[in-house]
Amino acid sequence: MADMLMENQRVLVIEDEYVVAEAIERTLTRAGAIVLGPVPSVDQAMALLDRGGRIDSAVLDINLGEQKVYPVVDRLLAQGVHCVFATGNDIVDVPSNYKKIARLEKPVEASSIIDALKKINTTPGEAVANIYRHTSLLQLREQLIVQIDVADGIHEPLLAARLYEAVNAIDQFLNG
Repeated sequence: MADMLMENQRVLVIEDEYVVAEAIERTLTRAGAIVLGPVPSVDQAMALLDRGGRIDSAVLDINLGEQKVYPVVDRLLAQGVHCVFATGNDIVDVPSNYKKIARLEKPVEASSIIDALKKINTTPGEAVANIYRHTSLLQLREQLIVQIDVADGIHEPLLAARLYEAVNAIDQFLNG
């Protein structure tokens, strides 16, 4: 049995090849991780994210059938989730805004997945940045609520409705 290097870490796995997904899941479970998924598509990944819950990191294949995983990556990164690509894609095929994400080339060895996930654990500086971002969003939310009251006071229901949408988006982000 592998050491519990990932004990209680919640890891999302997005992989459309069943055998590969099963191997990644088995590796993470042996290391003590709680595996979310695996899911084989962008739609299923988004549905899982919509349900909420903590995700500490994610192992993602780039090509999911005809789709690319990038919309899911964007959402995960916005939530502060650390990502690792496990893919057959060459580095030159990865868009520049995703180049900093660790990329493991298939076939991926079990130990490489664990090593990559452990390397991207939050550093103290990142933790401070996440707290700052969270606090900033809470402050923005409060400012929006004040502006909703102003919009209601001047009888601008459309403006108030749009501001409510922004508050809801912040709430989803903070609770996601």
